Amino acid sequence: MNNANNRISALEIRRESHRAFRKDIKGNISLNVIPILLRFLAVYFGMKIYTKWMANLNVNLANPEQASRRLSEISTSMANDPSSANNFMLTLTPETSVAVYAFMFFFIMVCVGISYTLVDRLRNPDYQINSLKDSLQAFTGRYFFPMLFITALFGLFLEAGFMLYIIPGIWFLMIFSQVFLVFKDDVEDAGNWNLRMVVSTFNRSSVLMRGYKWTYFSLCLEFFFWEILNALTHELLSIWLQPYEQLTMAIFYQKVLQNNQKNNK
Repeated sequence: MNNANNRISALEIRRESHRAFRKDIKGNISLNVIPILLRFLAVYFGMKIYTKWMANLNVNLANPEQASRRLSEISTSMANDPSSANNFMLTLTPETSVAVYAFMFFFIMVCVGISYTLVDRLRNPDYQINSLKDSLQAFTGRYFFPMLFITALFGLFLEAGFMLYIIPGIWFLMIFSQVFLVFKDDVEDAGNWNLRMVVSTFNRSSVLMRGYKWTYFSLCLEFFFWEILNALTHELLSIWLQPYEQLTMAIFYQKVLQNNQKNNK
């Protein structure tokens, strides 16, 4: 069982992340070049979709007065007839929906590859990072297909949780947050993967997170406020924020893993 006195704090994680990030700023940023660029692309195409949506609602964004008047009309219409809300909802074409999901999956896979690299670097300071190759390692045969299952299951758990109101969704996010890194260690220990291993990673993540949910939530809360500020800069802050978030979560996993191993001895 975990000893509460030995549990790590969010402050401890932040301090170590700051030190590690400052120690190799260039290396951390170069490792995250692909997700940083993907963030900029997401903003660009997101604005395209938003502009088209507003145009379909007859909202002229170039004319603030007309836009305000039209949005007021839409609000009044929904207030008087809640069923009319469906007429104003954002709808995507099947092609656009597929593109969005593919984009999200690619982004997740790249971030997973980066987190694997960072964990390897934390365990072996002499590890030589190849920014492009290491950031794309989740696309190798060793990881790609099981990642499809893990990502799909993770998404289903989150969707089910958020459909049951926000709290269950946040709970599932916390307890299953370490599935990708748990899977990495399981594969390295076993030398190969199977479907049973893929499913068991969710249980192992849940066990690993016992006693550390508040620490994880505190880190995510910090990132949430940073992301709000980042949105105001049109993702320019991502150049620093993306590497910092990745490094922080890798350090969190490694410290929790080490702490559990020490407490279970």
